[in-house]
Amino acid sequence: MSTENLRNGPDILTIRGLTVSFSGFRAISDVDLDVKEGEIHVIIGPNGAGKSTLMDLITGKTKATEGDILFKGEEITSKDPGVIASKYHIGRKFQGPNVFDNMTVFENIEIALGGYTSIPKAFAYRRRAEQKSKIEDVLRQINLYDQRDMMASELAHGQRQWLEIGMVIAQSPELIILDEPAAGMTDTETYKTGQMIKELAKEHTLIVIEHDMEFVEQIADYVTVLHQGRKLAEGPFSEVKNNKKVIQVYLKDDMDEEGD
Repeated sequence: MSTENLRNGPDILTIRGLTVSFSGFRAISDVDLDVKEGEIHVIIGPNGAGKSTLMDLITGKTKATEGDILFKGEEITSKDPGVIASKYHIGRKFQGPNVFDNMTVFENIEIALGGYTSIPKAFAYRRRAEQKSKIEDVLRQINLYDQRDMMASELAHGQRQWLEIGMVIAQSPELIILDEPAAGMTDTETYKTGQMIKELAKEHTLIVIEHDMEFVEQIADYVTVLHQGRKLAEGPFSEVKNNKKVIQVYLKDDMDEEGD
């Protein structure tokens, strides 16, 4: 199947000439990127390649020195993170799980859904039937419905990662960014996470940063490889894994590390 056939549909995210410098060091340099609606677009690259910085730029945490970021054709390059999250519906999960340990799994999703936004609202809040239904639907999507009354602190590491993914889903983002969602998981948890991500792609577009090549092969519709802040290669995983430049600067490094 050709790359063109794999990438039908309009762009949801368009990046052109994106550059960011820190004290003269270019962490991202002249990057172009297109993400199609409904695809799982995986970003890979060695440590220090600029993957997380690129996500910081997309979500407004870091401001670009040069270039443009467009979401569904609208410029978001200089927007604040809160605006990007709430108005443009871009959600992000960071690498480590960040959940409320002293609350139940259900309550964590409820907070993300917007049940409690301030102390006065928390006292006045009354759960509506449609909210409960939405929370339960999210819990089923992340395989935690049976654990809904457990404290978040009681969950296994992989389940905590799923819970944070659920907290992102609860905000109904159009674009979900996941930073190493399978980090620290068992093989079984990693596979289940891949299945979960593929199900999410039926309703959302996803950008995933990942190192595990088996996991990338499981989930990726399209892969972009970064190296030293620049785009090195891109295409379907079957093409990228056989790219000589990628093997030299990235996959070879992984194999060398495994042999150490």
